[in-house]
Amino acid sequence: MKKTKFLAAAMAAVLAVSLCGCNNDSKESNSSQSESSSESSSSVQSSSESSESSESSESAERAESTESSAPESEPVESKPSIEYVTPSEDEFDYKFDSEAGGNVITGYNGTEKNITIPDTIDGDKVVDFRFGGNSDIEYVRIPDGFTKIGYNAFGGCKNLKGVEIPNSVTEIGFEFFRGCTSLTNIEIPDSVIEIGSGAFYGCENLTSINIPDSVTAIGDLAFIECINLKSVNIPDGLTKIRKSTFRKCSSLTSVTIPESVTEIDPYAFSSCVSLTSINIPDSVTTIGEQAFAGCAGLTSINIPNGVTEISEKTFSGCTGLTSINIPNGVTKIGKNAFNGCTGFTSIEIPDGVTEIGDSAFAFCSNLKTVNIADSVTKIGHGAFYDCKKAKITYKGNTFDSSTY
Repeated sequence: MKKTKFLAAAMAAVLAVSLCGCNNDSKESNSSQSESSSESSSSVQSSSESSESSESSESAERAESTESSAPESEPVESKPSIEYVTPSEDEFDYKFDSEAGGNVITGYNGTEKNITIPDTIDGDKVVDFRFGGNSDIEYVRIPDGFTKIGYNAFGGCKNLKGVEIPNSVTEIGFEFFRGCTSLTNIEIPDSVIEIGSGAFYGCENLTSINIPDSVTAIGDLAFIECINLKSVNIPDGLTKIRKSTFRKCSSLTSVTIPESVTEIDPYAFSSCVSLTSINIPDSVTTIGEQAFAGCAGLTSINIPNGVTEISEKTFSGCTGLTSINIPNGVTKIGKNAFNGCTGFTSIEIPDGVTEIGDSAFAFCSNLKTVNIADSVTKIGHGAFYDCKKAKITYKGNTFDSSTY
C-alpha cells in the first residue's frame, strides 16, 4: 500500500516536470516563431522596398533610355484658340449699296479684338466690308455666304494676325491684306479662283503661303515686298506670273513654276536676293524685262527653248550666275540683258541670234571668252563694255571688249 502510494507520487512528479518542460518548450517555440515571423515580415518588407526601389530604378532607366533614344520631333505649331465676339450693330459704320443689294461695312468702332462679321445689319444682309487702317482688330471670322471680298478689306490693319475665310469665297480682292505687318500665315480655301492685285502687298511677316490649285489668276504685285516669305507654291492652273508678283521678296529661296505657265511678266521676281535656283518649264515662251534682275543669289537658271527674246535687263545684276545656256530659238538679246553678271567667265552666242542689244553684257568683269555666231548682224553700243579680260571671237576674228 505504501509502495503503491510512493510510485503514484513519483509518477506525478515526473509528469509535472514533463508538463513544465513542454510549457517552456512551447513558450520558446512561440517566441522563436514570433521572432521568425517578425524577421520574415521585416525581410518581406525589405524585399518589397528593394523590389520597389529596383523597379523604380529600372523604370527611371527605361524612361531615360526612351528619352535619349527617341528621335526629336519638330515642334507642332498649334493654332491659337480664338473666342470670337459678334459686335453690336452700333459699333459698325455702314451704308446701303443698292447695286449690291445690301449693307457695306465701312468701319468698326468697337473695342473687341477678335470679331465675327455679322450676317445682317438693320435687317439688311451684309454684302461687303472694309476695315482699312483699323489698328485694334487681331482676328476676324468671315461668315459663310460671302463670295467676293472687295477693295482694301483689311489694308493697313497692322495688328491683324489671322482671318478665317469661308469656302464660299471665290475672290480675294484688290489690296485685301496690304500692309498687314502682323500677318504670319493665312489659309486660302479651295473655293478661291482669283487673288487680286496687291492682295498681300507689304505683309512683311508672312513666312509661307499655300495657294490652292483652284486659283487660276494672281494679280500684279500680289506678294511684293513680303520680305520674310521663304516659300510659295504656284498652282498648276496658273498660266501667267504677272508683273512684280514676287518682287523684293528678299527671303524667298526657291520657286517651282508649273508647266501650265506660259508667261513671266516684267519684274516678276526682281530683287529676290535669296533665290538660288529656279526651273522654268518649256511651256514658258515669254520672259519680261527685269523678270529676274537683281537676283544676286541665283546660281543657275534655264531658259526654255520656246523663248525667242531675252528682254531688257532680264538677268541684270545676277552676280551669282556663273554660266548661261542661250537656246537656239533665241533671236534677240535685249539691252542690258546680262549687265553686271560678274560670275560669267565665258559666253556662247548660238546660231539664230541676230541682235545683241546695247550694254547686253556690260560690266561682266570676269568674262574671258565670247564666241558670237555668224548669224548675228547687229551688236549694240557697249555690248561688252568694261569686260576688260574678254577675248571676243566673231566671224573668224578676235577682238577685245573696247571694239564693242
